[in-house]
Amino acid sequence: MTVITKELGNRQLPFDRERLANYIKRVTNIDSSSYNEKVFRSIESHEEYKAESITSLLINTALENVDEANTQWTYDAAKIYLDSLYKKASRNRSYDKEEKYGDFFGLIKVLAGKGIYSPNILEKYSREEIKQLAKIIDPDKDLLFDYTGLHLLTDRYLAKDFNKEIYELPQERWLVIAMYLMQDEDKTKRSELVKEAYWALSNLYMTVATPTLANAGLNHGQLSSCFIDTVEDSLQGIYDSNTDVAKLSKDGGGIGEAA
Repeated sequence: MTVITKELGNRQLPFDRERLANYIKRVTNIDSSSYNEKVFRSIESHEEYKAESITSLLINTALENVDEANTQWTYDAAKIYLDSLYKKASRNRSYDKEEKYGDFFGLIKVLAGKGIYSPNILEKYSREEIKQLAKIIDPDKDLLFDYTGLHLLTDRYLAKDFNKEIYELPQERWLVIAMYLMQDEDKTKRSELVKEAYWALSNLYMTVATPTLANAGLNHGQLSSCFIDTVEDSLQGIYDSNTDVAKLSKDGGGIGEAA
């Protein structure tokens, strides 16, 4: 019998086909006995299988079925990946995974305290404003992602702590971007502008430049994509330019040079 190892090897359970089948049915739209059977056989071919590896197995097996006529499989893979993100974020932020998203104001306070988020949002927006804006977060918009898009967003752009642990979730990234971009707008219309920007971002009708996507709301980096650097006609000028280019490139800036 295959044993499933959980919690860094501190807990072991016998593999339960029915339990995994119920999980697949609950999280995805997959209704395929051949898919389930392939997953079961892969697990049961081992004497011991890590619980966290089951997520990767489910995703990869779903992606094997993607073709021009069966694109839904990539969205099913995304749902499995999303469930793992919700689990990690809820564990790190101490809330029930079934809620999907936790306290948004608490997230900002925690990551600002860790030096990940800029303190600007807490300075520019009141606690009440942040809590009101948090109400527009719509977890169902996460279902618009296919697997590739969700994995890319998570891997490169979601805010994590210094140990690369998941804290921020996709809809929170959109809302943080909207709030950060609108932070200096007239307060009488700022909330409406944030809501409008969040709506466009969350529905994938609009995106922002890569540095903005990666850095908005964070305690480092900048929001612009392109810079021009003028190089002086001297050895020192060349070295100074290289230093400037390195600093800009580090935070996502693209460089052009004018002689």
